[in-house]
Amino acid sequence: MGEKKSKKKKIRFKGLLVIFLFVYLIATCLYYLWSMPIKKVEVNGNNYLKDNYIINYLDIDNESIIKVSKKDIKNKLLELDLISDAKIRKNYFGTLYIELVEDKVLFYNWNNKKIILSSGKEISYNKDYLGVPTLINYVPDDVYKEFIDKLNLIKKDNISLISEIEYSPSMVNDKIIDDKRFLFRMNDGNIVYINTINIEKFNNYLDIYEVIVNKNGLVKGCLYLDSNSENNHFNNCESNPVVEEEVNNNGEN
Repeated sequence: MGEKKSKKKKIRFKGLLVIFLFVYLIATCLYYLWSMPIKKVEVNGNNYLKDNYIINYLDIDNESIIKVSKKDIKNKLLELDLISDAKIRKNYFGTLYIELVEDKVLFYNWNNKKIILSSGKEISYNKDYLGVPTLINYVPDDVYKEFIDKLNLIKKDNISLISEIEYSPSMVNDKIIDDKRFLFRMNDGNIVYINTINIEKFNNYLDIYEVIVNKNGLVKGCLYLDSNSENNHFNNCESNPVVEEEVNNNGEN
């Protein structure tokens, strides 16, 4: 019998080249994604802290979008006085999304030179916090705590309408009849008397004021929202409490 001739297997260079190129392509893509820098940061939910402040504070310009830790970013943001929560998302095209929840700034307490937040937390004064009213006098501790709790019921945009807050108990014959009454000096020049019980009425301030102006043109005066009555008295502040206009809680006369 004749000897069988062994056949040499031909190396398929084209197949190996395709495999090599495929592996190279995958490796290149993975390396590109792994080393891709953060190209864009989108910040939402911030009212007091500016976008640039948040971005500079995080200091992530040279970080990779893949390697950066969402947990680390969130923990760092929660170290800021105003931030109560943060949600972090990212995509693989280099964009980092930050959704913030800020505490509401209620007022600046002139007595202790602190900013008071909706959580009751006190922080250092910051001139960049705009639209923050100033509490100008002392308030008893029990009333003060209740006032902070109730002020949370006022919308942020309405709080920004207030310039100064003064503790102003209602008195008759030198006797206090309402120890939870406050005076709001408004940016528009008006004065509003209000107490903690009726403080939600202040959310209708702009509607009430519009009715007053349209009705008789009385632009400046005192508005009394410290009553349980559905009608709110408004006068020229010179004679107290001579009523020149009455509007109900929904802003209709």
